[in-house]
Amino acid sequence: MNNKRLVSMAVLLLLLIFPVSASMVSFLVIETGLSEESVTQYGSLWEGGLMDVFFDAGHIVTNSPIARMEKRPAEDLSGYIGVDFYEATRSGADYFVIGFLEFKNKDSHVPNAMIVKIYNTNTEKLIFERSFPAGTGRNLGEEYQIAKSAGQVIVSNMKGM
Repeated sequence: MNNKRLVSMAVLLLLLIFPVSASMVSFLVIETGLSEESVTQYGSLWEGGLMDVFFDAGHIVTNSPIARMEKRPAEDLSGYIGVDFYEATRSGADYFVIGFLEFKNKDSHVPNAMIVKIYNTNTEKLIFERSFPAGTGRNLGEEYQIAKSAGQVIVSNMKGM
């Protein structure tokens, strides 16, 4: 009985000394420049690659369904993006990540850039923005690794935020 009590107290003490805190990060990927009929796997690859890195870094990750629009929507947390932003905020997200996967034209099935923006949900301020080359992988597996590399850059830049 005393051993169980000692182990319980030790675990409690460790939890108090080393607080466990994970940020909750919500993702929204928007494919821009494609028609509704176009079929591509790049949105899912990039979303998965980015989310995997955040998860591996200890964050709690959620996502909204991938959206497709002919052109990039207003980026001021209003309209379409605003709905997802406020849903993420109500769900307890600390950060909101928007990824604009841009395609050159409606007939292109390969993206040329992924623009990532991260907002702090408490202040609604943009805290990170960067464009990454996309569609440069020789195959889907290599493209996924490119997305993960981008995620590692993002996570390393978020450590001080």
